[in-house]
Amino acid sequence: MYMFTVYLSVPLITPPVSVVPVIDGQLISLNISINVSLLCVGEYPNIIIVIILNIDDEIQDSNSISTQVNNQLMITGVITVPNNLNTFIVNVSLSNNGGEYLPTPSLGFGFLGPVTNIDSSIDNCSTIDITWTAPTVDDRVSIQYYNLSIYDAITGSLVDTVSVYDTSYQFVDNNLFIHRYTYVITGVNELGEGISINDTFSYQRVPRSFREAGLSIIAFNKTSATASFNVPVTLECTGEAPGNIIIIIQCNETGVIYDSTTPVKYSPKLINITESVPVPLYQQCTISIVFRNEAGSSEPFILAFDTTPTMNPTPSPTITPLLTSTPAIIVPVVISLTIVVLIIIAVCITVLVYGMYKRNKNRATCTLSQHISTVPNEAYEDVNKLNINVNKLKINVNPAYGEIRGTTTVQQQHSFLYVKSTSKPHHVIGTI
Repeated sequence: MYMFTVYLSVPLITPPVSVVPVIDGQLISLNISINVSLLCVGEYPNIIIVIILNIDDEIQDSNSISTQVNNQLMITGVITVPNNLNTFIVNVSLSNNGGEYLPTPSLGFGFLGPVTNIDSSIDNCSTIDITWTAPTVDDRVSIQYYNLSIYDAITGSLVDTVSVYDTSYQFVDNNLFIHRYTYVITGVNELGEGISINDTFSYQRVPRSFREAGLSIIAFNKTSATASFNVPVTLECTGEAPGNIIIIIQCNETGVIYDSTTPVKYSPKLINITESVPVPLYQQCTISIVFRNEAGSSEPFILAFDTTPTMNPTPSPTITPLLTSTPAIIVPVVISLTIVVLIIIAVCITVLVYGMYKRNKNRATCTLSQHISTVPNEAYEDVNKLNINVNKLKINVNPAYGEIRGTTTVQQQHSFLYVKSTSKPHHVIGTI
């Protein structure tokens, strides 16, 4: 018993057809797959023709592939493309005994040519815009994306590589010392990378005027001083990097005493130009700084300074004197010293006045004591006389109570004396 398939019916819907190019050196192959999973067995195609055309729709090759269905319900085959075709169109036609299927869409393939009209500009300070025009291809040839490689045109080093899905790209220039870039743009599709093209753009512009510099007088000797300056090279925008720095120091009497042109080498880091220059004393001087590159020169930055020392010059050049005094420091110090001196003077005056006062008081006390001791005291003389009289009369100055009360004579009563003796001068408080 024999079994066979009869292909009598044409499906209402054409099955999906996939064409994938494979490149091996100069050889291009097309892997063709037809998905028949949604068809009945009687609707399978039994004739598959692959036609290759050029962009003028002229047939360049025609081949058939096997209609064998695999386990995944797919029909596959391989077709080789002629070597002389960089761009071609593929048509796949299906049919069976019932007739031809509805036509499948044509698929275009081609190696992409170079892009055109590359242009670039700076937006704001350091944002760079790049634009280009897609290569001219058949409408049926797709462009998947572009490979964009960015190079430093000065050093030739690769800066970045990106895939761009449009015909424009924008990036921020983080290294402002790079002012010239080369862009390499290549279109990519199913056949791989097309023809590359590159273009170089320079964004160099006149540097901005220098804004600040450090300058100080670090040493004095008998005839000159040493001026030290520090010039930091800072950039704000792409293209402003200087090629060299010109520094001139000029004094009112001597004239130009220093003229230097320093090349600025490419560096990803901040650059400082530092130098020490001997300058004559007692003159008005200026330092002028100019940035220069291929686009031009910046406005000069001029800083004036005086070489007159604020203190006696130091004989030894190795000793660094204090050149200037900051008012914010001097004023509080002077005020503090003045207050301390006034306090010391007030204390001294107080001690002196107090000492003079004590001295005068002691002198007054001594004078009064001497005066009192030399004055004659009549009380002492009266007492002495009375003592003499008492001794003569032998008066009992301490009679018994009875004697005083009953036996005392009038003469004795008149002769009674009462004398008080103390450490003080004796005073008579009775009468004879």
